[in-house]
Amino acid sequence: MMGGRTPEKRCSLKGLKGRVCALWDDMPLMRTFFCYAAGCVAVSVVVSIAIVFSLMLAYAALQSEEWEGRIDVNDVPYIYDEEADELVPAVAIEFDDGNRVTFLGSRSGALTMGAGVNVINAETGAPIGYATMDMVRDDATLRVYDWGGNYTTRDFEIGDPYSPVIIDSADLASYDARERAERLPVDAEIGNLVAGNDDLIVSNIAYFIYRDNLAIETPLMMGLRIASAAAPFIVLGVFSVLFFRRFYRKRLGGPLSVFCDCANRVAAQDLDFTTPAVPGREFARLGEAFEKMRASLEASQRELWRTAEERRRLNAAFAHDLRTPVTVLAGTVEMAQLRAARGEAIGADALETIKTQVIRLERYAQAMSGIARLEDRKVEREIVEAGALAGALRAHAQGLIGAQRPDVALGVDTSGMAPDATLSVDRALVEEVLDNLLGNACTHADSRIALGLALDTAFGMLAVRVADDGPGFSPEALRRGCEAFFGEAKSAEHFGLGLSIVATLARLHGGAVVLENAPSGGAIVTVTIDVAPPEDA
Repeated sequence: MMGGRTPEKRCSLKGLKGRVCALWDDMPLMRTFFCYAAGCVAVSVVVSIAIVFSLMLAYAALQSEEWEGRIDVNDVPYIYDEEADELVPAVAIEFDDGNRVTFLGSRSGALTMGAGVNVINAETGAPIGYATMDMVRDDATLRVYDWGGNYTTRDFEIGDPYSPVIIDSADLASYDARERAERLPVDAEIGNLVAGNDDLIVSNIAYFIYRDNLAIETPLMMGLRIASAAAPFIVLGVFSVLFFRRFYRKRLGGPLSVFCDCANRVAAQDLDFTTPAVPGREFARLGEAFEKMRASLEASQRELWRTAEERRRLNAAFAHDLRTPVTVLAGTVEMAQLRAARGEAIGADALETIKTQVIRLERYAQAMSGIARLEDRKVEREIVEAGALAGALRAHAQGLIGAQRPDVALGVDTSGMAPDATLSVDRALVEEVLDNLLGNACTHADSRIALGLALDTAFGMLAVRVADDGPGFSPEALRRGCEAFFGEAKSAEHFGLGLSIVATLARLHGGAVVLENAPSGGAIVTVTIDVAPPEDA
């Protein structure tokens, strides 16, 4: 097998990435902001270190160029040799409390480890050596200061005798002579030690030489040094802006833009969309609430549209069915007017026709009014046991069939009911549905009607099934059977409203109607209604 990730490993990595992304999207705003802030600090630290390191490398290169040919002065005390007009490296020998000091130097450098030029300053790259009077006079960056010590009581009475002021190299000889005379003398034993030794020199005053590195620094070097000090703050500021902009765009601005767009679409009555998922636990919950609101508005809008469309179809059907009686009335009245114009008497048959059509119009109006009121009917549920409801519906069906079609056999099947189940149901509404179903069945059945009751406890739905052994539904009736005023055998007493009423009542009770034909012949109507008890019942 060739190298690389196997399909299983790629799928595993993809799944892990998906889980990490899902966890990130579900993270609360406070934790997300902390992660962004931590990332900003971490990136700023890394970038700052890189920038400062680069700037210091550039500074070191320029510093090396400026220090080329220079010597970094050794920080030992120096004695001024008046005879040679030279500075001699020395060592300090302290006595008593440290105010009494003797400086002992060697013109050959034997006391101070030779010339000292074999050591390199790691910072500047320059050799470290001893200062000379020529260096002090020629190099403006070198400063001469009094080392201090051997002050008299009078010096302390006047004030602090040590004053770290720069000594002019041109006046060093006179300064040295004056201060030697005024300060405490050299210890006698050490003075005797150096007597007659031309290499050693002793003094009660010494100096230290300091190089002012800032005087060597060029404007470019100063700029690099300032930039290296300011770089961390600038980098932190830049990345803070970048990270906060990204946090705002991803976690605040993005979700708010989505909700604003959704709100504008809702305001424009455009509900045909789904609220997009947004990151952040708080905004995700807001998105879920917004989606529920949108779905509720969409359902209400669809219901209003359905009701309006149902009313439109109802009015159209009503207007269509009114044409026949109105036409008959108009023709009868016209004939009556012609007979009256000829002086003939209006016949009883014409008056009977007018009376019949007026009664038919009155019944149409009453049916139309009943359908309109049916849409506004309230479902009044009550908690009942399934066994009790099944028994009541059985008795109701037997009484109705016995009154309308005593010649028809009624079969009732309640085996699909769980007797102990608890139902939330409007009994009057269910009985009205059953009345319409059995009424239609009595009209079309030959000799047998079957009633079946079944309860789906998982979904809380009650199914009422009525079948007859009549001719069954035509293809047109299967498609339009639940429309108001549809009927293939309408009469003055029957307007084709039975199944339309059943469909409306079923919908009010959270159900639906299904029309079908039995394989052996006959019609089957199944009505399902929602009977699930409320959760707090």
